Amino acid sequence: MNKRELNYFLKVYEYKSIKKAAENLFISSQGLSKTIKNIETELEVKLFTRTAHGVEPTIHARKLKRRAEIIVTEFENIKNDILVEKEEMTTVLRVLSTYGVLKYLTLDFVQDFYAKYPNIRLNIVEYPERPIENMLKEEQIEIAFLPAPIDNTNFEAKFCTTHRHCLIIHKSNTLAQKDFITYEDLKGIPLAIKGREFNIYSNNINRFIKEGVNPNILLETSEEKLIHEVARRDWGVGVSLDFIAYAVKNDDTVIRPFADKTCVKDVYLVKKIEKKLSKEAQCFEEFTLEWLKNNRDVLFKWFI
Repeated sequence: MNKRELNYFLKVYEYKSIKKAAENLFISSQGLSKTIKNIETELEVKLFTRTAHGVEPTIHARKLKRRAEIIVTEFENIKNDILVEKEEMTTVLRVLSTYGVLKYLTLDFVQDFYAKYPNIRLNIVEYPERPIENMLKEEQIEIAFLPAPIDNTNFEAKFCTTHRHCLIIHKSNTLAQKDFITYEDLKGIPLAIKGREFNIYSNNINRFIKEGVNPNILLETSEEKLIHEVARRDWGVGVSLDFIAYAVKNDDTVIRPFADKTCVKDVYLVKKIEKKLSKEAQCFEEFTLEWLKNNRDVLFKWFI
C-alpha cells in the first residue's frame, strides 16, 4: 500500500462512488476498483459495500480513513519540508505533540528558540498519542511531547511539565460553590471531555471508575472551546487542563480543581530508546528543557 493507493481510497470514501472518484482522478473505474480490491486483500477486510447509489464505507474503511489521512499528510509534509529547506537553506524540525503543549509554552518559546537557532524552523503539530508513538517507533519523527504513562521499553523520556485536570462549571450550578470537586460530586452530571483518541480520556475515565462512579459523558471532542461552551450554556460540566481552562475562561463559568491531587497530566519530551538525535533535535531538546526551567514561574500565571 502506497501514497497513491491511499489517495485513491480516500477519493472513493469521499465520493462514495467508484465512477465519480475515477472521473475525479482521471483514471478508469476498472483500474480504481482493482486498487481498492488490492488494499482490501492486503488488509484482509472489506472496505466498501455496494449500494444502489454507489458504495458505502464499512467500519474498517472509517478506521483506515483516519490513518490514511495522517499518512498522506505526512508524505506531503516531507515533500514540503524538503522544498523549504532547499529554498531557505534552513532545516525544518518536525515535532509532534500531545494536545495543548504549544498553548502552554506560548509563542515566546518559539521566538526565543528562533533567536538562538535562526537556521532551524519548527513544525509543531498536535496528534493523538497512539499515532505519535507509532511514528517515533518507525523513526518517521525524532522527538515528541507525550503524556504519562510512557512506554519505557521503547522510549526515553525527560520530564517537562505537570498540569492539573480541572472542571469548568456554570456559575449557577451548585457545584460552583465548592472549592474542590470529588468524583462522587459528578455522579450523573453530564460531562464534556477530550475525546477517546487522546490518552487523557481513558486516564480520566479510569479515575472515575476506580472511585465507583460511572461518568455520564455528554460530549467527546478535540475542540476545547466546545467543552467550555457546554459549561457556559449549563448543559453540563467541562473537563479540561488548568492552563487551557484559564486561557479561554468566560464570565459565565468558574474553574474548580478536582479534590484528587493525583488527577494530573505529566508531559515528557520523548525519543526512541538508544536513538541518536540529529543536531537540530538535540538543540530542540536542550533548549526546551532549559527554557522550561528558566520560565516556569512565568508559566505558572495560568494557575493564579
